[in-house]
Amino acid sequence: MSGTTRWRRLAGVLAMALVTLAVAGCGFPTEDSSSPLPDNVPTTGDSSATTDVVVRTEEITAWFVRDGLLVELTRQVPAPPDAATVVGVVADGVSQAESDRGYRSALPDPAMVDGAESARGTATVSLSSAFVDVPTGDQVLALGQLVLSITELRGVGRVRFQIDGEPVAVPLPDGTSTDDAVTRDDFAALLEPA
Repeated sequence: MSGTTRWRRLAGVLAMALVTLAVAGCGFPTEDSSSPLPDNVPTTGDSSATTDVVVRTEEITAWFVRDGLLVELTRQVPAPPDAATVVGVVADGVSQAESDRGYRSALPDPAMVDGAESARGTATVSLSSAFVDVPTGDQVLALGQLVLSITELRGVGRVRFQIDGEPVAVPLPDGTSTDDAVTRDDFAALLEPA
């Protein structure tokens, strides 16, 4: 047996011995009692430990008012968007930069919209009783904002309104009112010309 082969064999035996010692060192402790964790190790109850959560978003079209007409703006919302998310965006209004460019919301207070849900192609929007105190012209614009924004959602073509859980008649741009579900066509007269 040559010297090189002997050294390789000895190196292999030593390597196996080191691996065996390393694995043995990973075993269970032989102490009879547990030891507390050091202070700098985070535990599951530690609020400073964070995890990154990826939220998928989608762009929606929301409608606002400029020069007395309804115009569209885009917003990023968590995907998939639903009627409640869309009315929340409309209720939140416009940014300061958008306001500086002449955009506004006809809803004077986000709390005037209590929520929304949709089923079988029709969304139902819950308004607070304070909505009736909004001037009629702004009521029509606010309703148009909500209807146009909600009907941008796939599968939603009609919108009903209620106050305190009761269906309510809503004013339309032509001066009439209806207690039926309304559509985009009902507010087409308020659209900015293309």
